Amino acid sequence: MESPRYNTKYRLGIIVPSLNVTIEPEFNAVAPEDLSIHATRLLLRRGSGKDLVNMAKDTENACKMLDSAEVDAILYACTTGSLIGGKIWEKQLEQRMKESSSVPVITTAAAVLDALTTLKLRKVAVGTPYAKELNDAELRFLEENGFEVTKIEGLGYTKGAPLHAELPETTVKLARAVDSPDAEGIFLSCTDLKTMTVIQRIEKELGKPVVTSNAASLWLSLKAMKRNGRLNGYGTLLAKH
Repeated sequence: MESPRYNTKYRLGIIVPSLNVTIEPEFNAVAPEDLSIHATRLLLRRGSGKDLVNMAKDTENACKMLDSAEVDAILYACTTGSLIGGKIWEKQLEQRMKESSSVPVITTAAAVLDALTTLKLRKVAVGTPYAKELNDAELRFLEENGFEVTKIEGLGYTKGAPLHAELPETTVKLARAVDSPDAEGIFLSCTDLKTMTVIQRIEKELGKPVVTSNAASLWLSLKAMKRNGRLNGYGTLLAKH
């Protein structure tokens, strides 16, 4: 039996949409041994703009609960939830988090932007599990932050159950479907999409960097906590930056 991570040096608090069952297993599987993951949830019934806006209403309380656990940083672990209202929405959400906690805060949307910039990717192909409404919101957000989206394609899901039934192989197929010669890299969106085990495989097959919501979120969270070191086996971002 593997020993629980009781005596850890770093603690990451994550605010997770209630229907998400992917980010915690992925983070726990790949996080450094001196990092423990502590989650709280906000109610999200389905992947729609209205539901994502409503979910964010209790952000302050979620931050206060994680702050009471003496975490070293707090991540709002939802991609579209942190960009649904555009660039201004993300900045306001981040400010609300700062005012409700005593530690560095991160949103997945901001982590993705930082990751794409660090890898010098301006033209990106985007694969998501979303329906058109959220794909359109993500497209607008990326474009207003200076990125060119060469193609965006979603699996069309608004409920958790069908997405959770998909295997990581679906993610590989999605990356292939959105890729094109003019895309400098691939962005696979959603913290509830299984990505961590296939990032390196996709990079090798397509010959270009791959950014995922979970990889970018973990990467920027580690930076925010000033936890040095790289993680091998999960793509260029975590291995080299």
